[in-house]
Amino acid sequence: MFGKFIGSAGLALALAVAPAPVLAQDDEAEAALAALAAGFEVEPLTPEQEARLPLAREIVERVLPEGTMGEMMGSMFDGMLGPLAELGAQDSDGALANALGYSASELGIDDEATEAALAIIDPAWRERDALAVEMTQAMMGDMMTRMEPLMRDVMAQLYAIYFDDTELADINAFFATESGANYARQSYRMASDPRVMAAVFSNPDLLFGPMMESAAEMEAAMEAVPAARGLADLSDEEVARLVELTGLEREDIEYGMEYAAGTGGGF
Repeated sequence: MFGKFIGSAGLALALAVAPAPVLAQDDEAEAALAALAAGFEVEPLTPEQEARLPLAREIVERVLPEGTMGEMMGSMFDGMLGPLAELGAQDSDGALANALGYSASELGIDDEATEAALAIIDPAWRERDALAVEMTQAMMGDMMTRMEPLMRDVMAQLYAIYFDDTELADINAFFATESGANYARQSYRMASDPRVMAAVFSNPDLLFGPMMESAAEMEAAMEAVPAARGLADLSDEEVARLVELTGLEREDIEYGMEYAAGTGGGF
């Protein structure tokens, strides 16, 4: 239970916070983050919930001891993300596509030719990938460790909100036992056990079948929605208005719309 909560909430927060130092350098991006944060504003605790906070914090201290989130991230990398990184280190086809712009499958060449080409244009690709994985693990571990006090505070508030005095007393009594303390510790390890990933990927049809069906359904549904208009669909007056609104020349608008149409989005 608790490993799942921290694993999902903590990792989601870490990913959300990760670009903040860069985004904060841009006033518009900072304003956008502020607007996003405003969308998650919550009601303050009631006096009754405030009164339950001390016991809730006591429980959280047992459930989330200091250093737990960093250890959980390390366990998650070792048990789940590590094997995926190992697969990436063997992806010479993808490495060639990144370095050359064409994959081995597109060029119709074998593994030996792929490795020979990579030895010429990007001989250090495996070293670079391994370093990226190592630094990502260290960065995420450090971030989760720094987030731990925040998550501990959030959990205490949630306990105070969702459980009454009697329930909190019962929960605290359980985690005060040896079994409860062991459950709290092991729950994080269980959440990052490689058996989870093994089960997820043991039945590809169960995992990817619904995703492919949903994608097809979405594509069919989108056909009923008018597509974005191209330059040829616009009248001279509409093009002139776009020039006035954007400050772009007609040629720039034409190029931008063609590029967006070809990529499915902006630059």
